[in-house]
Amino acid sequence: MSRNTLEKVLYDLSTSGTHKKKFSEDPNKFLSRYQLDDKERALIREYKVRELADLGVNTMLTWGFWLQAGKSNRDYLKIMKREEA
Repeated sequence: MSRNTLEKVLYDLSTSGTHKKKFSEDPNKFLSRYQLDDKERALIREYKVRELADLGVNTMLTWGFWLQAGKSNRDYLKIMKREEA
């Protein structure tokens, strides 16, 4: 697993409307441009932010990624605290 690649994906999705749109249209096609394994792609597609953070991904990036998808800050905090969301 490459933490740097995971962080690059989350950064791209959080800072580019074009990338966000392409991801929402076809996540697998969008993610194919990055060197990710199947588990990494699944973590991103399924918004598994706690698991990404456990792999060392910067939590500011996981938070931005979560919020850009229209998900709530409250749910993010619950997930990060390992509470039910």
